[in-house]
Amino acid sequence: MRDGLASPFFPMSLAERAVYPTQPAPLRQQIEDLLRRAPRADDVQGTLLGLIVPDSNRLSGGAVAAEAYKLLEGEDVDTVVLVEPSHEGAFGRLAVCRADAYRTPLGDVPVNDAFRNELCDEDDDIFLDDRGHYHTEGAGVQLPFLQHVLGGEDGAGFSVVPIAMGEESPDLCRELGAAIGEVMYSKRAIVVASADLLDAEDGALGRFVEALEGFEVSELMHLMASETVRVEGMGAVLVAVIAAQHRGANRARVLRIEEPAADRPGAFACALWRD
Repeated sequence: MRDGLASPFFPMSLAERAVYPTQPAPLRQQIEDLLRRAPRADDVQGTLLGLIVPDSNRLSGGAVAAEAYKLLEGEDVDTVVLVEPSHEGAFGRLAVCRADAYRTPLGDVPVNDAFRNELCDEDDDIFLDDRGHYHTEGAGVQLPFLQHVLGGEDGAGFSVVPIAMGEESPDLCRELGAAIGEVMYSKRAIVVASADLLDAEDGALGRFVEALEGFEVSELMHLMASETVRVEGMGAVLVAVIAAQHRGANRARVLRIEEPAADRPGAFACALWRD
């Protein structure tokens, strides 16, 4: 972190992992192409309150992510709460980054200081802490999409609140989900969770989809905690569902799901809204 800015893009790591471009022009073109090709879910009508998108920076998840972000085109949203897993291992905290802005190849996105301070005031387990942030996945993958669909001509039409989950216990998921839902009240805000699908037992994905679309938080906890469905970012998934439900969401749809393969994680996207 330099001069109050955080940069999650490290070209050597990205090149080794065959991921999104790191230069502005090709990255912008990649995002534009993905969004242009993505179908729009016309049955998602109402107030969009949450999205679940792939966490990985591998291009294999790009088409899945684009189907979710397509729904934000034209939406009146000025704050995005990004919830992601920690890629540094557990550290026992819910960490909101301390930077003033988040840097991507497409420019800087301001961090909403008032919103993050409200979150910290809302719950004693939420801290300003840089652990778990500033890597090549999570927020760094989501922001270029958001800059395209929400950023306006200068790419700076919204602010962000990045949260890394250093612990994913049921209690902390409920606490963070409720806190985000409470602070979102009367704001033009949306929660975006990033998670990767790693594995699933036979027949379990159908149960997983049903639980997501039915807001069955206990069943989701059971499926993921028991590794019947293995998800990196299970806490983020639960937080998004709880936060959206706290704001009155009554509809959810899994837009697309791709099973994992030997050389890549699976991917899924889900929309949560109030009709």
